[in-house]
Amino acid sequence: MDYGDLEVEESKVEDILTLGHDVLKVDLRRNSMKYVRDKIVPERQIELYVNGKTYAVFLCLGSKIKELIVGHLLTEGLIDGIHEIESVNVAENKIYVHLAKELNLSLEKPRIILTMCSGRTGKVLPHVWMKRSVKEAHSIKVNPRVIIEAIKKLNSKACVCKETGATHSSALFNERGELLAFSEDIGRHNTIDKVVGEAAFKGVNFKKTLLVSTGRLTSEMVVKAANVGIPIIVSLSAPTDRGIKIAELAGLTLIGFARGKRFNVYTHPERILNVFT
Repeated sequence: MDYGDLEVEESKVEDILTLGHDVLKVDLRRNSMKYVRDKIVPERQIELYVNGKTYAVFLCLGSKIKELIVGHLLTEGLIDGIHEIESVNVAENKIYVHLAKELNLSLEKPRIILTMCSGRTGKVLPHVWMKRSVKEAHSIKVNPRVIIEAIKKLNSKACVCKETGATHSSALFNERGELLAFSEDIGRHNTIDKVVGEAAFKGVNFKKTLLVSTGRLTSEMVVKAANVGIPIIVSLSAPTDRGIKIAELAGLTLIGFARGKRFNVYTHPERILNVFT
């Protein structure tokens, strides 16, 4: 299998951000208006070709692109593991993936993976494109303090967001709270794809992990976690009703509003240890 020059080290903030942009800063508190040089996140367009066919166009941050692509193939259920990938090649803003098996990619035009949604087209119910569940992954039990510390680690590593306020972030941890993978991106779905891709290259067993993200827990986010067997997903934000329904159906523990020293468990609380009795 040829993955090209894969780098899973963290990108430096200065390598990601553009030099800046002159903006007029208006501050009514100080009754001031002045021009300042502001740091800007670059939005990159990536075209994905699978077995020679156009599959999708991503709008994303220009870091961990191979991890993004491989993670996307995994979270969409198109492949079951990286062993099914024969090669990944990068040519400027185009990614060429060759799989060992043929896929039904009969799309009239490539899907657009936007920054605010996954780019699915048509009225497809989540349970239709959820490939597997995590109901069998009951062996993982997590101390609530591990979740709180994971949130702290996620926030501390979100350097691009601290500089610009323009990115989401996600991270993957084991049940002891050890960081396995991290990413930032302008799209919350992209951050999940990137950490899944990075973890897959490292040979991580997803059934023993928890995913922490800043994005709201929609059905699409839940499906991505379920499709690779992640049993616990945590967010600083809120879930949607369909996100909760799909998590319940998939057997996934859904946690929202994880802030400070508290969080809400919406589905399958049996994976959270009761340390107060």
